[in-house]
Amino acid sequence: MARKSSELAHVNAEMVRKLLAADPNPIPERGYGLRVLETTGRRSGRPRQTPLGVLRLDGTRYLVSPDARRDWVRNLVATPNCRIRAGGVDESVCAQLVGGDEAVSVISAYLTAVQAPWALAAFPVGPTASAAEIAAQLGSLAAFRLESGPE
Repeated sequence: MARKSSELAHVNAEMVRKLLAADPNPIPERGYGLRVLETTGRRSGRPRQTPLGVLRLDGTRYLVSPDARRDWVRNLVATPNCRIRAGGVDESVCAQLVGGDEAVSVISAYLTAVQAPWALAAFPVGPTASAAEIAAQLGSLAAFRLESGPE
């Protein structure tokens, strides 16, 4: 398990490096773009960087996780103020955990937008899941609305 965790940390660090070095692609409506989420570690208080897909839905940006127990999710729950970064873009935002119909819509749009099989495999439901099937899984998933944050 430690080897797999170490490999994942290396892959994530390399992806963060590439995302921070390249100009970010625009995020289309009902699509996503890769960005670096910078959270504050809930125990260490130190910055933590995670490469993620940011979804745009109805003009609003969202983050989605297939597992509400992931460190970046727990960091955002503890400290919602964070940064979204890529290339020369460094934006302060506040991540608000959403639930109910909003979360179902966001997760459905995310599953439809994402094309990477490995990313989709992490979710307990797939791109063709009904609203009811997604709603039944909300306890194990997480969706955050990104709002303008402090500078």
